[in-house]
Amino acid sequence: VIVGVTAGITMPLVGAIVDHTDHRKAMGSISALIVVLSVGLQIMLSSETWFACFIFEAIGGYALIMHQVCTMAYLPDLTHDFIEMAHYTSRFMMNQYLVQGAYTTLVIVISFSPLALSNLDTARLAAGVSALIGVIFFGYSWIFLFRKRPRLRVLAPGANLYTTGFKQLLDTTKFVFKNYKALKWFMIALLFSPEAGAGVVLAIAVTFLTFFVRMDVKEIAVVSLLMLFSNIPGAFISKKMCKWVNPLNSFRLAELMFATVNALIAGTVTGATTKDKNLVYFYAALVGVAFGWMFPSQRTLAVALMPKGQETEIMGLISFFGQIVGWLPVFVFTVMNENGVSMRWGLASLSFFLVVSFLFTLLCGKFEDAVALVEHTSDEYLNDYKRKSGVLELDSFVEDDKEKEKPRGTDLPTDSD
Repeated sequence: VIVGVTAGITMPLVGAIVDHTDHRKAMGSISALIVVLSVGLQIMLSSETWFACFIFEAIGGYALIMHQVCTMAYLPDLTHDFIEMAHYTSRFMMNQYLVQGAYTTLVIVISFSPLALSNLDTARLAAGVSALIGVIFFGYSWIFLFRKRPRLRVLAPGANLYTTGFKQLLDTTKFVFKNYKALKWFMIALLFSPEAGAGVVLAIAVTFLTFFVRMDVKEIAVVSLLMLFSNIPGAFISKKMCKWVNPLNSFRLAELMFATVNALIAGTVTGATTKDKNLVYFYAALVGVAFGWMFPSQRTLAVALMPKGQETEIMGLISFFGQIVGWLPVFVFTVMNENGVSMRWGLASLSFFLVVSFLFTLLCGKFEDAVALVEHTSDEYLNDYKRKSGVLELDSFVEDDKEKEKPRGTDLPTDSD
């Protein structure tokens, strides 16, 4: 909760500062390194070092959110066509879910293997494997794939980077809320969407399964795997739905599906019988599909609605709205549980948040109108990018070179002159 709130408050400022420098790649690389080190150092977990590992986990969680902001800011560079963007985001999420599922499967299989590892040894193993995966994928991506980006804004003479960042953040927030209706209501909807706190929602689910449905470790592991691997067809559905009904409607439908499935869990899973556990397995797959559908649609929608040229800053704003009250669902769940209210009602409260988020998206208006409103910024962004990255200078150099290679005499006046 503390990490989420802190990240939510600071990410917009980080984005504003990054947009005034050409250090976006450096920021992404450093945040990836911090994540890997924070996870890798947790292999020293023990009864004596648990607090240090807790601190590492908090640092790594903050760095991971910063890393997401930096990487998501690269999305508009891929394409400004939302159908192509839907393809990219769904493919990225499918790859992510596949690796997460494989990693979780490996850890679960080893933990129940004849090696007879203790819970502590399993936790250390999980941290080591996770760090190794991070080194491979983060290292390859930031060394060979991501490119340096020119600064999107220039500091005024004598201006301070940090004070300028605060001022720019304030100006951008006012400008977005005044001029971009769809983006404004989309960000407000994120206050109640589980994007912030997918981890928070999973924490509620694990509590519900452990204490209400009375599932053991192996049964919860099966539920986790069902959810993870069901994310993959969900991401594929996102790709198709963004094309068929546009990203805004796709996001709305995904939220409604998640809210409906969650309500069904609260309404039909009434105890700890074999029937209840079988229902949980079925619903876990549906929840996985909803998660896998919702997040690619949300990211495609964010790119389509944002004015181009301030990607990191606006991604920071989106992170703010997604993170700042991500703790609220688990707070409501805990308060209800501590006051003797059934966990079923606490779980059902998640559907309330999702429905509220859906209702706010209805205020966005038509998707086509929202895209048309920011369409002019795409051309301005591309032209500005070419100028700042030296593409125009390169084109001019090529033209001059061609001019020098022309045969002598071709510039002589003609008879008509």
